[in-house]
Amino acid sequence: MKKIIIFGFPHSGTSILKSIIGHIDNVYEIIDETKYINTSKFKTNKEFILCKYPYTIPEFFGDKYKDYIKIFIVRNPLFIYSSLNKRFSYNFSTRSNLHIDSYINTIKTYIYFLNNPMKNLYLIKYEDLFKDNFKELKIILNNLKLNYSDDIFDNSKYSNKIVTSIKNVPEKKPLNIHHEEYRTWQINQEFVNNNNLEKISLLEDQKNILMNDEFINILYPDIKSLI
Repeated sequence: MKKIIIFGFPHSGTSILKSIIGHIDNVYEIIDETKYINTSKFKTNKEFILCKYPYTIPEFFGDKYKDYIKIFIVRNPLFIYSSLNKRFSYNFSTRSNLHIDSYINTIKTYIYFLNNPMKNLYLIKYEDLFKDNFKELKIILNNLKLNYSDDIFDNSKYSNKIVTSIKNVPEKKPLNIHHEEYRTWQINQEFVNNNNLEKISLLEDQKNILMNDEFINILYPDIKSLI
């Protein structure tokens, strides 16, 4: 059984990516977030087993994960932090793993592996995920020799779960404060790029850091023109 782990940073598209790949017949999708696949716990005859973790940690690139296929996704931080601000009402300062420094460290790691490719590590930007009928993602799927049809990109054909505790997809859009219900509803919407300039909602200090960081500007050189 081949193990696949998807990771990046919160609100970067890890859930979307996992849901799409989880639609493939020969892939067993672990619903709840986990950074380690316990093959004795998840019994399946499928060729691939898939999980996702919303953060990027150094051990993913070490010996412990040498037998994993790794997919690393990043997203423009203007939209990440606008989304986080909305979800947490601008109040997540006590969570160090959501600090902008943590995002910048993730970007530094992504840039490093752009310049130093690693076996079984695939890189993709959220912004490129949807382009040209998912062309960039299809390249990854083809390299992994996954058999799929374009149906996997049509979310109307599936009912996705993001946590096992929520059994049914809410019929109406829940409030952000109902976190798990909202995420379940959200992951069952059409797979589209949600980087909408009208949704940008940032504090001034967030804008200043995000638009002027040298590493962010390497990966997103047009970031200053978006605001």
